Amino acid sequence: MLHVISLVAGTAVVVLYTATGVLAIATGRALPWKRGYVLRPRLWGSGALAFGAGMALARYGGTVRDLTTSDVVFACSVLMLIGGGVLQYVGQRRPTSDPSQTAKG
Repeated sequence: MLHVISLVAGTAVVVLYTATGVLAIATGRALPWKRGYVLRPRLWGSGALAFGAGMALARYGGTVRDLTTSDVVFACSVLMLIGGGVLQYVGQRRPTSDPSQTAKG
């Protein structure tokens, strides 16, 4: 039963995270609590989409029985997770404590 709950919770996280990426790519807007930090929403959304796909691939990799295929799937999922994280990092800016340094717009 715990395995089923883990699968459902993990799938929900993957779907929601990927949906935020698709939303950012399609509309060019970030989520309301991320709008102050995300400078390039489409780039951030591409990173979220790649990160979500990496999470989904990692979840699928746990079901593969062949050792070589499992290693390849896991390596690809790690690369997608790292690439998505880098794209998200590049798409957002660091918060500043000085209000005069914030972008006005």
